[in-house]
Amino acid sequence: MIKSRGAKGKARVTFTVDARVGAQAAAVCGEWNEWSADADVMHRDAQGGFSVTVDLDAGRAYRFRYLLDGQRWDNDWAADAYQPNDFGGDDSVVDLTALAEAVPPAARKTPAKKAAPAKTAKKAGPAAKRAERPPK
Repeated sequence: MIKSRGAKGKARVTFTVDARVGAQAAAVCGEWNEWSADADVMHRDAQGGFSVTVDLDAGRAYRFRYLLDGQRWDNDWAADAYQPNDFGGDDSVVDLTALAEAVPPAARKTPAKKAAPAKTAKKAGPAAKRAERPPK
């Protein structure tokens, strides 16, 4: 399962089923699609496994399972957690709470302030120079 931050508070989750399960068809069923076998049908990959990418609301966790060949339920053995279900088994859990955390905006670089030019003392004229001399 691969999770990434999507747009507008969504998370993109790619669910995968390994070819070693020996299925001819697969679907991911979960809380987001009311456990429908028709909503998120998985596509066969070149290695004989299955995958599908689903956009889910970030900020929460979802229970799910894989339905293989329309009759066999299987868990995702790389799930974030497992929770007991009402049928005596466990559901897999995908946790998207971390993907809802606010992303800090990129630090905007402000141009460095230029140092003020050093003030130069005006040269005193000859009369001022004479006044500065100590008397003899």
